[in-house]
Amino acid sequence: MKRVFKIALCVFFALGWLTPCTISVAEEQGPETEKRKTEEKENALDLGDIVVTANRYETPIEDIPASVTVITREQIEESSGLRVDHILRKYAGLDVTRSSFLSHSANVVLRGMGEMPGRTLILYDGMPMNKADTGTTNWDLFRPEDIERIEIVRGPASVLYGSNAMGGVINIISRKTGTRPIGFKARGMYGTFNTWDAGGTLTGQANKFGYYISFDHLTSDGYDPVPEDERTEYDIKRDLEENHLRTKFTYEFPNASKISLGYFFYDDKRGEGQKIRHEDGVYRKWKSNGLNLDYDWSMGSTDWVIKAYYNKEDYFWNRESLRKGKYTWYKVDVDRVDAGGSLQTTFPILSWNLLTAGFDFRFGSVDGNDKDIIRKDKPSDTVVHNEGKQQSYSLFLNDQIAIGERVTVDAGLRYDHVKSYDGKFSDSSGFLPDRNYADKNWDHLTPRVGALYRITDDTSIRGSIGTAFRAPILDDLYRTGIFRGKIYAANPDLGPEKLISYEAGLNHRFTQTLSCGLSGYFTQGDDFFYPIKVGIDPGTGRDLYQRKNVGKVNIYGVEVEADWEINDMFTFFGNYTFNVSKIDKFSEQPQLEGKYLEDSPRNKANLGVSFYHPDIFRAEMAVRYVGKRYGDTENTPEGELEDYVVFDLKFMRDFTRYCEAYVDILNLFNKKIMYASDYEGPGIEIRAGVTLRF
Repeated sequence: MKRVFKIALCVFFALGWLTPCTISVAEEQGPETEKRKTEEKENALDLGDIVVTANRYETPIEDIPASVTVITREQIEESSGLRVDHILRKYAGLDVTRSSFLSHSANVVLRGMGEMPGRTLILYDGMPMNKADTGTTNWDLFRPEDIERIEIVRGPASVLYGSNAMGGVINIISRKTGTRPIGFKARGMYGTFNTWDAGGTLTGQANKFGYYISFDHLTSDGYDPVPEDERTEYDIKRDLEENHLRTKFTYEFPNASKISLGYFFYDDKRGEGQKIRHEDGVYRKWKSNGLNLDYDWSMGSTDWVIKAYYNKEDYFWNRESLRKGKYTWYKVDVDRVDAGGSLQTTFPILSWNLLTAGFDFRFGSVDGNDKDIIRKDKPSDTVVHNEGKQQSYSLFLNDQIAIGERVTVDAGLRYDHVKSYDGKFSDSSGFLPDRNYADKNWDHLTPRVGALYRITDDTSIRGSIGTAFRAPILDDLYRTGIFRGKIYAANPDLGPEKLISYEAGLNHRFTQTLSCGLSGYFTQGDDFFYPIKVGIDPGTGRDLYQRKNVGKVNIYGVEVEADWEINDMFTFFGNYTFNVSKIDKFSEQPQLEGKYLEDSPRNKANLGVSFYHPDIFRAEMAVRYVGKRYGDTENTPEGELEDYVVFDLKFMRDFTRYCEAYVDILNLFNKKIMYASDYEGPGIEIRAGVTLRF
């Protein structure tokens, strides 16, 4: 069946692109397609003018004293890449680390916060997606096809969202349900590395009931990222197979209240590029299930919102290695749960202010086992176990105050109580001592104030002072083992990391179609977590690291952005980010003072141009520059990664109102990129696909 589908897809796509664009076809697609695209642009503009993330309620973007970007549905469609994090790479202030769509370890960071995951809060429809155990977000859960828009708020946002929101917040907002009783889209894609994707979307609206159901299946043979002159007989391609299911059901009540229930399922199997004795080699599997509930209603001038979510992840890692001629094979099984909810209300007290108050609750747990099967050529039944829980209770208050017609002030305060408890570690072999860790409690009060002044209707300036914090993740507190490629020792003495940040900005609209923005920021971090080399792991002989609270970190930078709608067909965008992230003081290891944080380039720039003509095609060319950065804490010459420039290109064309096709090319000129000293990027990637609408 799969072979039949592949052949049919190839034939259909080839016929579509090779068929001449006759007048009759142009006439058939022209009015309907142009109308649809025009409506999409208008809807995107309407959504882009209003954001919900910056204040936790719908606010005009020009009233927000912060650096905010909205990525519309149209911009998502025009962007290159299979993953959402691929789309984010071309926006100011974002550091995105992922070698290709085959890699499992995407890391997305705002404002130069370094490689440590969890300093940028990731939301899906307003609900946290950072895991309490690792701080990471599984970016493979999100498909661009299922996203309506993405809101990016730069700068500390703990005053509204608590832990994790140190560099800012990225809110991924799901697609709306359809407007017709029933609509169906079927899609297929083929690309480099024998990559296949097939899926579909069923959506509609029946009276007050709406629904959205989406499914995708993706497979790829992958590639071998080890440089050719360093490969061994055990290096193989990193392959991939994954499944996605995402649903949303909505109902509008007669009193204008609305309830939304969402569910997602995801599972995959990702080859890690090494095979020694096991028939499948080294591989990982994620299996995730998630539920989210959203209910909002109004009582007079007061709006209420209740949110709740539950995410469960089953993680499996089949691991084998050969060191000094000795073979080891073990398996990692981890169960993670992240859940929570919120209640908030927004209401005016006087005619010139709008108050938002609410309560947040978050819970996370981990239960993991590393099970030996063979250890250094000998059968083994050793089990290393770790577990722990974390929960937080929070109260927040934010007031937006209008002073006349030209001044807006945002002032907020939040209290968080975080508790980590039931932490345990055991090693059945007795090699490592068993530990029952003491419970930890942290309290944090987070203030923030920002102001915006409209000098004219086209020019505004803004400034803000904000604080933020992040509680230690369970993995750092309670687990000794491998995390993101390094071996770590647990550190139950970690305390929260904190920062204070100052920001100033300017926005100016030269014409209705040309605008630019400028932001400058200075951040001082205290007690930042940082991976410090503390010795040699006796079990493997590899470097042993431990997360520790560094004394002080200084981060400062400038972001410049410009957008220009040249005419009805061409749109230009460009941005530049200058950022310096350095350790300022660290008494325990003073040799690290003055060193750059990992994966934090000083310079980044993006340029792009979009083309749209209803009778021809849509296209976007984007150029990305990433400057030099370090992949190690010591900033060694071996750890310095070279800068690079990459060109991405995407074409889209409607053949009829029922059919759209695209060609997507990443790394157009096949630039060699090293993501680590022994990890090479995939080079050029080409994908082509079709979407059928019914």
